[in-house]
Amino acid sequence: APLSSLLLERSLPPAMVRPATIAEETSSLSRRRTAAAAADEPALTGDDDSSNDCSRPNPSESSKGVSQEILANRKEVDDFEPFLNKHPGGKDVLLLVRDRFEDCTFAFEAHHVNYQRARAIIRKYEVSDQVVEAEGLMCRPKGYHDESLTEPPKLLGDEAFYSVLRRRAADYLRKVGYPDGGPTLHCKVLNWVVFASWCASFFMMYHTGWKVFALLTGLLASWVGAFGHNWVHQPKYKLWAYLTLDCIGFSSDGWYREHNLQHHMFTNTPWDNHFKGTDPFLVTDPTVERNWCQSKLFPYLHPLLLGFGLYANYCAHLVELIKGREVVSVGKLLLPGQIALLMYKWGGWGFALHVISSFVLGNYYFTIALINHNTTHTLDTDERNKSQDWAVAQLHSSADWSVNCSFLSAGRWLWLNFHTVHHLFPLVDFSHHPAIQGLLVETCKEFGIKYECAGIGTLYLQMLCSWRKPLSHMQKILVYAGGIWARGTRLEFASYGVASSLPPRRVPQEALVGQVPPRRSGRPIFPQSAARDLSRRAPARGVGAEHDNDRPRDA
Repeated sequence: APLSSLLLERSLPPAMVRPATIAEETSSLSRRRTAAAAADEPALTGDDDSSNDCSRPNPSESSKGVSQEILANRKEVDDFEPFLNKHPGGKDVLLLVRDRFEDCTFAFEAHHVNYQRARAIIRKYEVSDQVVEAEGLMCRPKGYHDESLTEPPKLLGDEAFYSVLRRRAADYLRKVGYPDGGPTLHCKVLNWVVFASWCASFFMMYHTGWKVFALLTGLLASWVGAFGHNWVHQPKYKLWAYLTLDCIGFSSDGWYREHNLQHHMFTNTPWDNHFKGTDPFLVTDPTVERNWCQSKLFPYLHPLLLGFGLYANYCAHLVELIKGREVVSVGKLLLPGQIALLMYKWGGWGFALHVISSFVLGNYYFTIALINHNTTHTLDTDERNKSQDWAVAQLHSSADWSVNCSFLSAGRWLWLNFHTVHHLFPLVDFSHHPAIQGLLVETCKEFGIKYECAGIGTLYLQMLCSWRKPLSHMQKILVYAGGIWARGTRLEFASYGVASSLPPRRVPQEALVGQVPPRRSGRPIFPQSAARDLSRRAPARGVGAEHDNDRPRDA
């Protein structure tokens, strides 16, 4: 299968942008132009440059260089320039994913439930091995990337855990009449009911100046934000995301760019933009020590800190706007416009009303969102580093609760109690999450993979504990899990898309879903021979059951 990591970066700040990896050699480009002309196909063009290093080209010359839409996966490269306007998700996401660090394998895998069809479509855009070698397209960047990785991660095999789960989810969505994973009718209706209620509540707060309407506005804004979070993942409903997120003070453009392509793809790693989102007050990195205030004071002041989360989020995106990294839009005026409107009517009390509303929003929305990725098992660096593939890493990075509840009853949790499902299927509307969660439980049992869950109270206490002390002190978080271990040793049989080609197996009792105690030890999911080898390199804490007869395919 072809594709996956875009090799040109344009929009990231200097500290996060890696140099492009395209060497523009005149002789090779001439051969490609001739071959393309003979085949009546678009040619890749470039400047005359004899250098063959990984230096970044001059931005002013980027339009004249080798086709900007270059992607690579493993040893395969694709030119997506002729595909940009044909992409069902729009060309913007392809251009954005090109600018996310050095690789987009995870973005490609996660955003195509029907992955087999997507892989078949992109094969026609494959660039020959000769061109890849001549142009140095697979040259690793000198800039910001995971030093532990020796080659780009591979696409998963058809028998991998995530592949099996995706096929089942795709079958389910076709069966219920939503093959693209779009929202159900009652989800759409509920969205507009909630949004209309928020508008009415804000009007009553403005008209009466009553504190009760400020509290109600903040509560309804949390639900509006939950729908906005849902829509920002679906290109067909991008305008709905603008309406919901920007109206309550968030940035739909920022979320579309950073939340979708950083947080979701590299969850709980240094490349996750949410990973440092509450620093220096609430430290979520499990590998670093906390100072006295971060350990003894700030965790217990989190309601106060999160109350200002909306304003902090807006200021952060405003800084990005000033630096030219954020898109200028009318939505940026909505939050200050609301504050100005209330202050015009009520003076200082008008500002207080908005603060009350934002405190309710911040504590309701951000507390639940932080629980999703700051519990004991989500910060177990050792277990995450041992994940066999990206989907298993997501299981080790996200927390769920209230399993098996309905879509409507999940509204009290802002539909974030299905967060693992959401991370595995970000493009699928959350009205389908309850049903897909059942498929996830079933598939985890077959593969002997633990799907951990607990009560919301237990997870909340675990989050407080994670803020107080590091749970994986002095360990290294690997951006790319799936066969790359804590000491940087690459495990051959567990390489991306190979280890998970093992056949399904019956679930052991210890792998059943339930109230799993924090940091409960399990038996290794790998073959015994491999487990013995791994025990000499890394702690032998596993997530499932051992399989005596399994043999690694490429060991």
